[in-house]
Amino acid sequence: MVVTKEEVMEQLSRVLSIIPQKYIDALLALHARLEDKNIGWSISGDLGEELRTINVNPDCIEILTSKEGVEQIWEAMKEFNPTTIAFQTQQLSRNAIVEEKEYPVYVQSHYFDFSIDMTKVKVHGDLQYRIDTWDWGDKLEFTPEYTYLVGKKIAVVPLSLKYELYQMLGWTDRAEKIRQVLERRTPPRA
Repeated sequence: MVVTKEEVMEQLSRVLSIIPQKYIDALLALHARLEDKNIGWSISGDLGEELRTINVNPDCIEILTSKEGVEQIWEAMKEFNPTTIAFQTQQLSRNAIVEEKEYPVYVQSHYFDFSIDMTKVKVHGDLQYRIDTWDWGDKLEFTPEYTYLVGKKIAVVPLSLKYELYQMLGWTDRAEKIRQVLERRTPPRA
């Protein structure tokens, strides 16, 4: 069997995920300030997926936690001049596609943000989703998965949860990227 250079590069790109140095530095700074605080927090958003080998381009660090976690993280990050914690609703930049119709998607959470060396960090507590004017979903709760970054154990939102969420929102392109990674992780049945 002959393997082409393109096939080798495709396989390597599935295995290797290059995290920009600024995110590594900011994650390590976060970890150093939060590791001894007994706060439940996980990396979400595009960076959470990138940490799990999904090929995306993060533009910030997103943290999911509880309302209490937001308050504790805010306190631990005072040196970075975080914004005031506010309960707010934000419309996502991408619409949901349900039965071939597009609807706006909203999230609400206890929220604040700050920057670590020019890297934006967004913190959401008790995050909920809503499509259009439908009812708000339950608070997003999950058992995190873990990855290691420079020897530090980092909690991330499970890919299976992200897959279900993207399926529900009709974001099939994003769901497909996650499905491919999940399939590679699952050993074939004998």
